[in-house]
Parts: sequence; C-alpha cells; structure tokens
Amino acid sequence: MDLNIVTLNIPYPPDYGGMIDTFYRIKWLTAAGVRIHLHCFEYGRSRSEELESLCESVNYYQRKTGVLNHLSGIPYIIKSRNSVKLLEKLKTNDFPILFDGLHTTYFLNQPDLSSRNIFVRLHNIEHFYYRSLADNEQNLFKKLYYIIEAKKLQKYETLLKGSVNYFTISQGDHNYFSSICQNVIYLSPFHPNEKITSKPGKGNYILYHGDLSVNENLVTAESLITNVFNELPYDCIIAGKNPPARLQAIATGRSNIRIVSNPEGDEMKRLIRDAQINLTPAMTSNGFKMKLLIALFSGRHCLVNNLAVENFPDRTIFHLAETHKEIIDKINYLMNEEFTGEMISDRIRILKEEYSNQANTRKLINLVFNI
Repeated sequence: MDLNIVTLNIPYPPDYGGMIDTFYRIKWLTAAGVRIHLHCFEYGRSRSEELESLCESVNYYQRKTGVLNHLSGIPYIIKSRNSVKLLEKLKTNDFPILFDGLHTTYFLNQPDLSSRNIFVRLHNIEHFYYRSLADNEQNLFKKLYYIIEAKKLQKYETLLKGSVNYFTISQGDHNYFSSICQNVIYLSPFHPNEKITSKPGKGNYILYHGDLSVNENLVTAESLITNVFNELPYDCIIAGKNPPARLQAIATGRSNIRIVSNPEGDEMKRLIRDAQINLTPAMTSNGFKMKLLIALFSGRHCLVNNLAVENFPDRTIFHLAETHKEIIDKINYLMNEEFTGEMISDRIRILKEEYSNQANTRKLINLVFNI
C-alpha cells in the first residue's frame, strides 16, 4: 500500500494542531504498513531526518510567497503552494493522493490527476478562522489581508469538487462541509497519546498554553492576565511559541504570573501533566482544539468555555465557565479539588473510541485502499 501525502508545511516537530494531526497520521499509517510518499512545502521549518526515516520518500517544495500571489482570486494560502515540480512528481506514480489541508489543494481539479483517487484532510473551516484572525488583529494591513483572504476562502470552499473524498476533523466542520459538498467523512484527529497518563492528586498552578504568535491565542492570554490571573492568589503560567514583547510587558510586575517562552516538548508535557488546572477557553468553535485533547489525555482538571468543547461528544469530563467571574470562581473551587482515579476512568471511557489512533488508522486505510 502506497500513499502520496501533500502537506502545507514540514510536519516535524509536531508542535501545533495541524502538524500534530499530520505527523501522527503519518506515523500510525507507516506502522500499519503503508508506504508514505511525502510532499512538503517549506515555510519556516527545517527539513526532517525523522520524517525521512518514517517515509518511503520525502520531497520538498518552495512556497511562493511573493506579492503577486496576493492579487489572485485564489486564496493566498493555496495560490502560494502552486508548484509545477509537485505536479510532475505526483504524475510519476498512480498512488492515491491525500492533500493535507485546504492550503495544499491547488491541483485538486488538475486534469492530469482526474483519474486518481484523491482525498483532502480539512483541518478547519478556513474562512471562519481567517475572520477570527481579522477580528483580533490590531495591525491595519494584516487585518485587511485576513478579511480579503476570508472572502476568497469562503468562495473557494463552495467550489470543492464532488468526486473527491473530504475528511473533516470535527463534527461541527463535518456539518458545515456536508452542506456544501459531497463525500464528506468525519475522521477524528491523530494525536500523540496512546493512553490516559493524567496523574491523580493535586497540582499548585494554573496553565494556559498555545501558539502565542497567533493573535487569537495572544488576545486570550492577555485577557486572562488582566481579567483573571491578576485576581488570583495562585501561580499562573502561560506557555507557548513566540510570545511577543507586549505579552511579557503585561505580565511584568505580577508576581504570580510567569511566561514560559518556546518550551521544549518534554517541558511542555511536564507543564500540562503537573498543573492543577489546564485552562483552555476558545474564541471560535470551528476546527479542533488539539491542545484540549492533549490536556485531557495527560492533565488534571480542564476548564473551558462552551465554544472550546462544542465539537466534543461528551462534555461531562470538562468544567465549564463563560465570564471572567465564572472562571475565577471555578478556579477557586478546582484548586482545592483533588483529581481522582474515578475522573481518570471517566476519561478513558469517553475518549478510548472517539480518539483512538488505532481505530482511526484502520478507518483511514479502509477508506483509501478499499480494504
């Protein structure tokens, strides 16, 4: 069994949502005997020996980030991943093709690929995501880009081809894409956890983590510092990629708040595992909140808002709060609430089928190879 996978970036290290799903899908498919022919666009990440050891072949393509690609009616995130070299490489075999992310679908309707079995992994409702970025962007030029890109993406999504199979990452996304195209299949995300490793007992701090270079996460972190953490007597940690100076400035002078910049994988795991509360509110419900799933598999109490868990099948394993006051009140309660073996058993019962990498692998192989 051979499969071409085209990725929007180099999926290693698996340090944010989309790359986590991509990397662990490759890892589990490889373990199941699928020979992966990986095609990666390069954008700010180094080439990976880890991927080259997993895959039958790895090919790299330059992303075209010039200004002219902004002028196209095709969304920039797609137009900038237009590589003739990629098309020619895909034509050298007749294996199925999985376009990983809407970003990679420039050749989706290419006549030269019309006889191929083609699949698309949809990580998000991209135009919703770009609208959220626009809403939270302070830079006028970036805001304008996000608004224009959102409009282009919404139009592009309505043109998705019916003969292609689309794998959505959440039930909410599944409902949306089912309303605008055919052959839509729900495939839950691949992730790094094989079992629940949460520790019973109590921790002594609250954790918020995410990619802090993404404005949605940055706005959330700033709001938590100003409106929640500043009102608490407990240690509060904000951890993630590339926190900007303005976030550091807001936290300065607050003795109970610490910013952890660019933690390594093992440190991030420790921070999640040892926290008393993993605080994971969201500003949008589309896509999938991978950091929340990781917190469920390896952390203690998970405190969220309704938007964060709209696509989860069972909300009983979460603690819900909406307003700043509700979050503060819930934190004051949970900091004194032991995390128990019974709570771990509830998570095992709820998560073992819906988010099983093994079951997901079998399902994907059956769909792609008809076996």
